[in-house]
Amino acid sequence: MIFRLDKDISELKIGIVGTRSNCFAKILDKEKIKYEKIKVKDINKSYDLVFESGLYRIIPPKILNLPQIGVFGTHETPLPEGRGFCPLQWSVLNKREHIVVTLYKLNENIDDGKIVNQIYAPIERLDTIEILDQKRKEAISQGFQLFIDELRDGTIVLRDQTGVPSYSPQRTPDSCELDTQKKLIDLWDDIRICDNEKYPAWFKIDGKKVVLKYEID
Repeated sequence: MIFRLDKDISELKIGIVGTRSNCFAKILDKEKIKYEKIKVKDINKSYDLVFESGLYRIIPPKILNLPQIGVFGTHETPLPEGRGFCPLQWSVLNKREHIVVTLYKLNENIDDGKIVNQIYAPIERLDTIEILDQKRKEAISQGFQLFIDELRDGTIVLRDQTGVPSYSPQRTPDSCELDTQKKLIDLWDDIRICDNEKYPAWFKIDGKKVVLKYEID
């Protein structure tokens, strides 16, 4: 599907939202394209495009349909695989070789919209969750730059998701409990996807919770 713009990119009203919206801002600033940092409640019909990343809530359909061209977001799996929660963590646990940052147009279903592009970033053996987050941000910026280049040409190319959808569940602090029956080396993937401050790895000894924090030297 090819969408052709009826105005120049400089005339578009653009909004960005979410905890990782600075990935968009960096590119827009470099390209000298005007935009507004907004909240979901601020989205209205005056916007041509809204971009979101790091927004941990579902945008209601009545809001998604307000911008003239649409709301576009990112998800860090090769959609339709891995829809849902905690894509970085599940990418490691599912032994994927890459983070795949998908830029797509949001619709009323979870991670179901048409795809703009997908950027691959390798998952290395010693990549911690902090390193993977940085790789995610870099890939978001790369994919967004490609999208801006298309907008300058006056088009948006959208393609359907193909393949069998799969869904990843939410992780909780209890998900960070380590299996003490396993060898430490076999627990590395379970450890490195935990955040030392927000949701550290832990295990129990004699009924007491022991928090494990790690670093790579």
